[in-house]
Parts: sequence; structure tokens; C-alpha cells
Amino acid sequence: MDEMTQEQRKKTKEALSRCGQKNWVYGPCNWGWKRAIQLAEEYYREADPGLRGSILQLRYMERRRREEVMDKLNISYSTYQKAHDDLLSTIAVFAAHYGEL
Repeated sequence: MDEMTQEQRKKTKEALSRCGQKNWVYGPCNWGWKRAIQLAEEYYREADPGLRGSILQLRYMERRRREEVMDKLNISYSTYQKAHDDLLSTIAVFAAHYGEL
């Protein structure tokens, strides 16, 4: 995947926002997204637990606001945005592998 389109970004953010909600993972249409998010969690747990892994955990698993995440990690908006974009791209690549994008 070269660069994410707006549609891919939107679908990835929607999947992340729905992840963990009641009944979301039970449908077969969500299996690829669930797996893509799990793979990203595993990847960032090893590759970058301090920044991208923490953003994934805090922002999407714990449902914290962006400002809270930035404060907790003591990072600037530009650092957050770059890491967040990388995170979305990684999930999108995994999701594409499973036919979601």
C-alpha cells in the first residue's frame, strides 16, 4: 500500500472506534479488522511500545481523548499526528491483507 486514501483512513478509524464494542467482533464481516488490529497491537508491543503502542492502547482501547494521550505521553501534536498516521497505515496494511480494504 503506497499512501492511504481518505476512504481507507476513514474505514480504519471507524474500525478502531468500534473495536471492543459489544457484538462488534462476533460478525464475520469484522473478523479481518479484528485480526488487523490484533496484529498491530502485537507489532507495536515489540517495535514501538512507548509511542505507537501506547497511542493504540490509550486512544482506542481505553478510549481516551487525543489531548489526554498527548499529555500522558508528553508529546507534541506533530509527534502525535505522525505516530498516529503510522499506526493507521500499519493497521490498513494488515486489513488489506484480510480483504477489508
